[in-house]
Amino acid sequence: MSSADRKPSPDDVPPIQQAIVNQEARLEQHEKLLQNLIESNRAIFDQVSKLTSQVTSLSPQQPGAAPIPDQAPPSGHVNVPLAMAMREPSAPAPERYDGEPGSCQAFLTQVGLVFELQPLSYPTDRARICYLIGLLKGSARAWGTTVWENQSPVCQTYQAFTLEMKKIFDHPVRGREAGDRLTIIRQGSRSVAEFAIEFRILAAECGWNDQALQRVFYRRLQDSLKDELARRDPSPDLDHLISLAIQIDNRIRERQREHFLQPHPPVSTQSEPVNLQSSLSDPEPMQIGRARLTPEERGRRHAANVCLYCGHAGHYIAGCPARPAKGRAPQ
Repeated sequence: MSSADRKPSPDDVPPIQQAIVNQEARLEQHEKLLQNLIESNRAIFDQVSKLTSQVTSLSPQQPGAAPIPDQAPPSGHVNVPLAMAMREPSAPAPERYDGEPGSCQAFLTQVGLVFELQPLSYPTDRARICYLIGLLKGSARAWGTTVWENQSPVCQTYQAFTLEMKKIFDHPVRGREAGDRLTIIRQGSRSVAEFAIEFRILAAECGWNDQALQRVFYRRLQDSLKDELARRDPSPDLDHLISLAIQIDNRIRERQREHFLQPHPPVSTQSEPVNLQSSLSDPEPMQIGRARLTPEERGRRHAANVCLYCGHAGHYIAGCPARPAKGRAPQ
């Protein structure tokens, strides 16, 4: 009897059934994974389509450009280009750093934000170091260029490079030095808002209590602001004092601008010959039946360089032919 004609024994049935059950479970898992991938691709495609539509609406349509599909294709047929799906957000380049001790940490923070937004553009430590060196200038660029050309050990990792950079350039004003600076700086011609920025930076480093900071801030303001603040109730904290000073300063500056923009009557810069005797006897042009000139009309004739009496050009009031002979200067 051949093995093909032999019926499976009872002992062989359970392993076969178990294998079938296991295979079905694996197929079910694979089906779920495929379904998840399809849903993920569909979500990515929808997001890219929306972003593309927004960009297209903000920029002029190029001639011959292919229209953007409004709806996603049916599941199982999603075809998203890899470059489009992996596109990184744009990030503005930080301002170049020249080695100024007080802004080293701020510069490194801005560079770090670029790497957070664009990890695919700068995937390695050396790529990040090259990008950072390209943003240096002055003494900082001279140091970075030398370190890179000599392939110093600090160029092996981005962390080692930034630690060495901080050791050399990161020396902001702190502690006692910040307190000394607070006692020197003044508002001067700056607005309170501009002055408050420098004051807060130093205040964060010196470690003084709120009452001491309020007293120093008040003393460094302009006298006009001190007079206004003296009429108000004492501020409960530094934030309230700075906010109140900024409001008062903005109102004063706005009032000054309004006063500057108000129209002023024109002033004549050309002097006119006046007969002393005539001026003393008749300080303002008038005659019987003739009304006095209004201030506006008098100013207009001064500006036009015409006679104050008759309003015609070519002579002055002292020699006006229309003026009675009694008040006219002898010819």
